[in-house]
Amino acid sequence: MKIGFLCMAVMLCVAFAAHADDRKGGDGQVHKFMERTHEGRRSPYRQLRQSLEGPGAPWPVIEQAAQGFEPMCRALLESTNDDIKGSADGYVDAVKELVAAVKRRDAKGVRDGFQSLTQSCGDCHFKGGVGGELEHEHDDGRKKNKNGRRERED
Repeated sequence: MKIGFLCMAVMLCVAFAAHADDRKGGDGQVHKFMERTHEGRRSPYRQLRQSLEGPGAPWPVIEQAAQGFEPMCRALLESTNDDIKGSADGYVDAVKELVAAVKRRDAKGVRDGFQSLTQSCGDCHFKGGVGGELEHEHDDGRKKNKNGRRERED
């Protein structure tokens, strides 16, 4: 009984600390979705970029990749950090443009939407936006795997 109570107390403290971190502006959900959506070889961003680099348009891959951006949009719009929420417009608009082009199966529209999406990243992370410089532009202390890439934190 005491062990169960102790475990429950520890879990509540961890949950409270995570919630407090979100209120201070360290929105963990946004960071988590940012990594999952844009980093790694299976990320929607990379899958879409690779699909657009090749000849033709592999629509099933493009459709799946486009759907992968929607959780990121929700995380930005539902952020508890007002600066993050206020900076989400460019990214969300670019994803809407991209998804609409995918539904029309408009290859040029998908490329244009992807270009807008990439531009929105730069606007937030490098041109005075709330995102600051991207972590992977500097050594952030994460271990590198055998391919020289940093391991993702889960």
